[in-house]
Amino acid sequence: MKKKNFLKEIEHQFPKKYETVVILNPDMEELKVNQFLDKVKEIMSKNGAEFLDFNDWGIRKLSYNIKNFNRGKFAVIHFSAKGSFIQELERNLKIIEDCIRFQTVVYTKNLETVKEEVVNE
Repeated sequence: MKKKNFLKEIEHQFPKKYETVVILNPDMEELKVNQFLDKVKEIMSKNGAEFLDFNDWGIRKLSYNIKNFNRGKFAVIHFSAKGSFIQELERNLKIIEDCIRFQTVVYTKNLETVKEEVVNE
């Protein structure tokens, strides 16, 4: 009788926090960036992931040309999801034409400390 690895099965049952850094076409208008974000949120809601935060890092110079671009619009998306969702998200990001590159990692810091508090004076 073959032993099952229950830890592997349990690992994918609980959501973890993830961070996806996306490099977008630097010529994208604000409207298209918002449409991109809406598309990502839609993918997340269809697959049981929870959108947490979005940070626009602006346009930055790339270390090397990617798809004939030497600059890119950087954005960071924080979300909570099961491990199986990452494959679906990355599959969809590959399809989006204005998405030059992306990378997803498990986020270990507390998101509450990342957000800046606005103090009314």
